[in-house]
Amino acid sequence: MIKEIWHSIIGTAYAQNLIPCEDGTMADPTVGCTETPKAIVSTQSEILSIILKTADSVVTVAVAASVIVLIYGGIVYAISMGNEDRIKTAKNIIFWSTFGLIVTLLAKYIVTAVLVIITQ
Repeated sequence: MIKEIWHSIIGTAYAQNLIPCEDGTMADPTVGCTETPKAIVSTQSEILSIILKTADSVVTVAVAASVIVLIYGGIVYAISMGNEDRIKTAKNIIFWSTFGLIVTLLAKYIVTAVLVIITQ
């Protein structure tokens, strides 16, 4: 669905002038259906692979940091000894580290979804 919306927004001006190709894509009739050179496809695949590996590395570091901060919040809560200010601080630490962990885990899926939309 997103692909169709994207193509309807981007391809609206050229919809009348395109011809269908055998591989399911559309092409300009003056150029015709052409095959993408293997060098371009492999370079594009390498770039996407680098982006995904970088995203995985960033997610791994961010998840580890979120878990460490979550544990720290638990320790602060455990040693607060009834002090309302420290309990409030600990709850804030736990809440925001959990929020960060959720956002971090969703970030990987967002990056993957954006790359799928862009490459199709």
